[in-house]
Amino acid sequence: MLHTYQADPFADPIRQHQFDAVAAALAVDSSASDTLLLGNFPLSPGTTADAVVVRPRSITLLLFVPHGGLLHIPDLRYGSWQLDDVPLAGNAEADNPFQQFREQREAVAAWLAPRLPADAANLQFISGLVLFAEPVRFGPEVEERMSSVPTASLFHLLPNPARFTRRLAQLASPEIDLTAADVRHLAAEVGLPVDDQPLAPAVAPATVYAPSATDLLRSKAGRLWRWLGAEDVDELDRADSGYEVDVVARSQEKARLEELRATLQADLSQQLRAMEAREEEREQRISQLQHQLAAAPISPNTSSTLQEQLAQEKQEKAALESSIQAYRAELENRNQELGTKIQQLENLLQRFAAAPLIGPVPSPAPVHGTSPAQPPTSLGSPAPAPAGPSPSATTSYPSSAGWSQEARKQVLAGVSKGRTVLQRFATWATPHVTQLRHQPRNLAYAAAGAALLLAVAVVRCSDTPAPVPFRQGGLQGLLTASGDTLVPARYASIGEFQGGRAVVEQNKVFGFIDDEGQEVVAPAYDALFPYSDGYARARIGKFYTFLNMDGEEFGAYFYSARDFANKHAAVLDYRGWFYITGPDAPTTPPPTFQEAYSFDKGLARVKTKGAFTFVSEEYLADTTAGTAPFGRYSQATDFDPQERAWVRQNGRGFYINREGEELKN
Repeated sequence: MLHTYQADPFADPIRQHQFDAVAAALAVDSSASDTLLLGNFPLSPGTTADAVVVRPRSITLLLFVPHGGLLHIPDLRYGSWQLDDVPLAGNAEADNPFQQFREQREAVAAWLAPRLPADAANLQFISGLVLFAEPVRFGPEVEERMSSVPTASLFHLLPNPARFTRRLAQLASPEIDLTAADVRHLAAEVGLPVDDQPLAPAVAPATVYAPSATDLLRSKAGRLWRWLGAEDVDELDRADSGYEVDVVARSQEKARLEELRATLQADLSQQLRAMEAREEEREQRISQLQHQLAAAPISPNTSSTLQEQLAQEKQEKAALESSIQAYRAELENRNQELGTKIQQLENLLQRFAAAPLIGPVPSPAPVHGTSPAQPPTSLGSPAPAPAGPSPSATTSYPSSAGWSQEARKQVLAGVSKGRTVLQRFATWATPHVTQLRHQPRNLAYAAAGAALLLAVAVVRCSDTPAPVPFRQGGLQGLLTASGDTLVPARYASIGEFQGGRAVVEQNKVFGFIDDEGQEVVAPAYDALFPYSDGYARARIGKFYTFLNMDGEEFGAYFYSARDFANKHAAVLDYRGWFYITGPDAPTTPPPTFQEAYSFDKGLARVKTKGAFTFVSEEYLADTTAGTAPFGRYSQATDFDPQERAWVRQNGRGFYINREGEELKN
């Protein structure tokens, strides 16, 4: 969905035409999600932006140049540029477009800051894109000038306007993480009508915030239990529809299931006692027959009859014992099969919890009143993955009285899983019950096996989970697995527990709480990210630092930073991007880059002198070794799970492996 707002028409018809072309291109961009386009937009008194494009993964300031030609840049930061030997200045207060971008970026950040959640976007990563009305050729010095200033990595010149949407997709940044609701909120702020309908049929009715990561995890758990054959476990699937289930109805269902479980356990115990009594009676009958045979005197007919009865009893006993062994083996196989499937479920749930959750992306709708012109299909470079999970502090849950929906789901999940196990066993056992009724001792063993299976299932389904958030009076607290209050409702939000800690928000600042309900880091930070490699990334105002496990801050602060990975973290200061390994500052000046990303299995993607490559940890210690076997690429992605990285070199895109070798297939 494209939301377009233009404060006033441009006085220059060429700039107006450029804006209309941008709107048309965005409207037909099939790869786009919710997008806000602001045109001729007043940011502050005396400062008006040509255009601003806000997307979930990028915020881009557009600068329109109404002509083209040969571009020369004597100095990127100071003085005017030359376009076809004519001075190219910025706005009234800027010498050139780069100066204009730096000034207007601050104004855009000031306008967005109070209108977005604190940790939704790092506004230091607002990008800039210069759009020329006609194709542009670059002078030989342009590339050097652009790569000489580290902060220029966010500023781009687009020589061909036909490639606008492709370049815009490449500006996506992991530091910008807006939801569709955030984009619609900004559209409403400028007075645009906002459609509050769901983004797609699979999404719940629209709310101010997207579903929490825990809600999505519960939905996936429901689908996994259906894989185990538990189609009747409907409570786990409620998150798919987003319905709020009545508290009383949930409590009644929980009580009914608990009563059913207790009744089944009592019935099994009663049948087991009855089978034991009948087995004892059979043993007494055999013993009695043996005594009668040993007694004297006794007639031959009577002796023959007793011997036949005794042989028949022993034959039936042997047959029963043989059947018992077979049934015990079958019960053991069933128990192992169930245990294997439960373990598979637990492993899959752990993978879901660790995987990034990506919501559905709606198809954009054209803007009314424009004549869209289809832009060329772009391959583009996939946006780099976030350095770490987004801070859980922004998660919000639907409010309800008493226990939250999530807390009730946690309690019912264990009961429902127990019910599913019982019903699956009952389905398997039904054909054998009739046969076992005539074989008492066999039924006794079967009942004992069923009781053991039930005990295993109940124990497996009652593992103590992490504390469960609940909402009361607009605030969140924590419940234990048994439903007791661990932490009263006093936080604005509580994130997922990772490594025994969760991010909490209180009075618009963030801290950490452990799974015992203790505050290990008091809320004091503007943004806080989960621990990674023993350190947690934190933001104070516009600057980043890290906390150790004791909550102690590093002594240095950075413009931006990525989470620790492979014992390294990429950080940005006035020199550019570089890597740190802990709280101590590097003893020698570190290698700096235009862009730097997280290490993975000993390699990290970086951008230097206008091109991407990959560096090892050894390169950081001694740059004279070079980046071989990796070359220099105009575009590059991180390595994927198949150990491949997509790169573009000399106009050709292909995959390479971790040895820098091109993959042919």
